[in-house]
Amino acid sequence: MKIIQIEVTSRCTAFCIMCPKSCMGELWNSGDLPMDVYRRMSEYFDLFDLIWLQGWGEPLLVKEIFDMVRLAGKVHGSVGLTTNAMLLNEDFSRKLIESGLRVIAISIAGATEKTHENIRRGTIFKKIVENVETLTRLRRSMNAKDLKVIFTFLRIKQNIRELPDVVELAASLDVDEVVGTNLDYIPTREHYDMKIFFEEKPPEEYLEIIRESEEKAKENGISIYNYPVKMDEVAICSENPIENLYVCHDGTVSPCVYLNIPLKTNIFPRYFKGKTYTTEKYIFGDLKKEELTKIIEKRECRDFREIYRKRSEYTSSGSLLSKLMNFGEKPTYPRLPKQCWNCYKAYGV
Repeated sequence: MKIIQIEVTSRCTAFCIMCPKSCMGELWNSGDLPMDVYRRMSEYFDLFDLIWLQGWGEPLLVKEIFDMVRLAGKVHGSVGLTTNAMLLNEDFSRKLIESGLRVIAISIAGATEKTHENIRRGTIFKKIVENVETLTRLRRSMNAKDLKVIFTFLRIKQNIRELPDVVELAASLDVDEVVGTNLDYIPTREHYDMKIFFEEKPPEEYLEIIRESEEKAKENGISIYNYPVKMDEVAICSENPIENLYVCHDGTVSPCVYLNIPLKTNIFPRYFKGKTYTTEKYIFGDLKKEELTKIIEKRECRDFREIYRKRSEYTSSGSLLSKLMNFGEKPTYPRLPKQCWNCYKAYGV
């Protein structure tokens, strides 16, 4: 298997305008993953290529985060997390490096203070920049060559024009890579109006901005990956439920972060193509009651993955004839699971 994503907490002190936490109010279920559950889970970390310690919350709020990183690094060696970097001061950065962190993704919403703070409300742009400078300086002084530093830039209408400048900011801070992501969980019409991806051809302005960001990255010698901005159904989404698993802070195991949003109800909203739908959480099992390997072997887990295996086989050489018979038309994959058909991740964005 490839990745196990573990939500060590659903708590966060920020109120980002695109985050479901900001619009769910009292329905949001705030909590931390119990350390004893994490320790039991760690027995199976060697089954995965990467341990990712973040879900819908801010992992640096968890007091055991350094122990969690250290344990994952000891068992497996490849461990990473995403953070808003507000707590990433010199002490935290040093401890994360000493604990064996291999990848750190830092969420940034703009190249200017005004843009960033209007989107990621409750965070301070200057402090984040200072903390990233400290982190990369410590990486050099501590000879932590294995640590990769990434900027994750969630592109929405309010900030897309600053993407090329974010690339230059990343280069100036010795950041290794910029990833331009999409607002792919959309609970409301207001969130839908923020997105920059489209069913048809996106505006040329957006495409030009993305091209410029990639040229800037090449000029500055850093990597960049921009998610597509045109919707097209894919055989397997980037969450790859065949090989990846998601663990919520309450210990429940699901195919991905988009099917286990930490709410006090089992139902959550999706706004898809102009209409609001309700979707039920999809949970394979509970680590407080079951072993991880037993959960993976359960019928509901195997059946869910089998749907995606069949979809992936469609793109294999063995299905060449069926692809040729489409005569250049869009492929018609086997039907998506009922939990996924109105998720934007299923359409490549």
